[in-house]
Amino acid sequence: MKQYRFFVFFWLLLPSLAFAQNLELIEKIKASLPNEPTEQRYNILNDLAWEYRFAYPDSTTYYSEMAYQLGLKLNLKKGLARAVNVLGIAKNYKGERLKAFEYYSQALEIATSQNDSLQIAHANNNIGRLFYDQGILSRSYDYFVTARSIFTAINDSSGVAYTYQSLANLYKSQRDYEKAEENYLKAYEIRLALGNPRDIMSALVYLARHYQDANDEDKAIHYLKLADSTGHTINDEINLAEIKTYLAESYLAKGRLKEAEDIVNLGMDVIKKRNNLRMMPQAYQIMGLILLEKKDFQGAKNYFSLSLDIADRMKDLNAKMEAYYNLWKVSERLKDSRASISHQNQYLILKDSIKDLDLARQVERLQFEIDIQRKEQENAGLKADQEKIASKVQQQKLQNLILIVIIGFVSMLGLLQWLNAKKRRTINEQLVKRNEEVQSQRGEIIDQNDKLSKRNQQLSDLNHEKDTLMSIVAHDLKSPLNRIEGLIYLMEMDNKLTPDQRNYLSMIRDATGSGLDLITDLLDVHMIEENVEPNYTTFDISSFLLEKTEAFQQRAASKGIHLNIKRVENEEVTTDRSYLDRIFDNLLSNAIKFSPKNSIVDISADRTQNDFWISVKDRGPGFSNFDQGFLFQKFKKLSARPTAGETSNGLGLAIVKILVDRLKGKIELTTEQGKGSEFVVRFPQQKQFHQVSTPSN
Repeated sequence: MKQYRFFVFFWLLLPSLAFAQNLELIEKIKASLPNEPTEQRYNILNDLAWEYRFAYPDSTTYYSEMAYQLGLKLNLKKGLARAVNVLGIAKNYKGERLKAFEYYSQALEIATSQNDSLQIAHANNNIGRLFYDQGILSRSYDYFVTARSIFTAINDSSGVAYTYQSLANLYKSQRDYEKAEENYLKAYEIRLALGNPRDIMSALVYLARHYQDANDEDKAIHYLKLADSTGHTINDEINLAEIKTYLAESYLAKGRLKEAEDIVNLGMDVIKKRNNLRMMPQAYQIMGLILLEKKDFQGAKNYFSLSLDIADRMKDLNAKMEAYYNLWKVSERLKDSRASISHQNQYLILKDSIKDLDLARQVERLQFEIDIQRKEQENAGLKADQEKIASKVQQQKLQNLILIVIIGFVSMLGLLQWLNAKKRRTINEQLVKRNEEVQSQRGEIIDQNDKLSKRNQQLSDLNHEKDTLMSIVAHDLKSPLNRIEGLIYLMEMDNKLTPDQRNYLSMIRDATGSGLDLITDLLDVHMIEENVEPNYTTFDISSFLLEKTEAFQQRAASKGIHLNIKRVENEEVTTDRSYLDRIFDNLLSNAIKFSPKNSIVDISADRTQNDFWISVKDRGPGFSNFDQGFLFQKFKKLSARPTAGETSNGLGLAIVKILVDRLKGKIELTTEQGKGSEFVVRFPQQKQFHQVSTPSN
């Protein structure tokens, strides 16, 4: 079993590949890609490049280069290094290590110049992983620690988890299992807090594989089961199948053969259904080892042969060597010496080949380190040359700037002297002309003032005549209308009237009432415009409200409207009672006029420490947003109409607003079209009001 784990060490890298490649997400990102060159397009191109990195690194290169060119065009002040970092990742997955290092270094320079902490951290982490993959562990550690400190400083939890995972891999390669475990657990805790199921599942698999290598099968089984539960929440079949093969491996190591066989069969069902060749050799090997432990040698041989066939098709030397090793051992059990010798020879040949391959990789890594050192030396020399050139250029620029300043200063002095002389001549000429214009305008202004004075006197006389005429007309009309209204009431007392006659009398009464209302409003407007100071008195608000409501009972009853006093307290208030009469009359009159028949009008009043208020709420049509803009304008009729054919002259709310303002109060309106309106008027109760107590009527 130890031999098996040694040969499949490379499988540790595969969970990140499986969990990261998400074709459904790639299509979703493509669909959201805008055509116009914006920063949003730049970010989406980078997202696409990142998602392609495992299976299609050429596509990653294509989209990240496109993003980089767009970033240059947009002159991005931050984030440009992201495209270069992703370019480096694409080159790394293609095996172009030196090119990847160049891109990572370029990304680090750009991010540093833009003060982009996030991309500085990613560049450090990427360089650390590049060195780790090439076996240059001491240098990779420094980059990982730097990346972690930056990610921590900017509160990027996902980045911190990445660095913990990278450090864990590094410690594990040095067989420092305690520190590796500590870092894997920290990465898992962060992934768990972030709540991404795929990242959580990946972290759990890393932990489990660590415990398998540390021979702690119980913990490995625990974390693999957690990974299996997490995978079921997102219905990730293929990764669940891989987790099941790992579980089977741990059950086998514990001697729990029945559980191992059951769970590896579940995994193999999915692997076969999805025809996942990458996972087949591992699953077949584990099934063969289970059958070998159960002494089903022929069954074990069949599975080892299947594993060998798939590994050969995939050109996977490690899997082939493991298959030949197991076939060698099962042939010994079957007493097939010829097959045993053949499989043993194939195993030893592959083992030597892998050793040669490892040696070639070590040489390649050594060459990579030499190339990196040479590249860094070249960069250092280039930077030194650039600094020298920049210093000389800066010195020359300074000299040129001083010379330009001196020439400019002398030129400016001459120009200012010439401009000053020219300006003085121009100003003198303008002053002479201006004096002539001023003398001419002074005479015109005197003539205009005389004309305006005469016109103002004429307007004042006309306005006085208009006010006098309005008062005379209004009073002269009011008396006959009152007499007509009285005659109507007398005639209605006659029981001999026919229904038609009563109907005509009702129409005459309504018309007369409308005329009287209009005259009253006109007189109110005239009186209000004379700006008479309020006469403050103190009275009981409850008595006032009951008296005024009683006066409107007959008008409300004619439409079947119930006047409901919801709330009123016996409170003394101080204000101008005549003003309050007109305010309440207009509000209650409007409420009755615009309420539907057989509805309710709510009336409330109360006093607080600093003010008192009166509320009138109806169930009428309410006010539109458009109507509310003209609510308190004189003679402005709104979209709502009286519900029983009453007339509306557009003066009521204008009078209310003027009187409320004069009493230093305010009006609050709550309304919704089709659901009625509520007017609340509030009046301050201040100590400086001159209070005169009067008994309530």
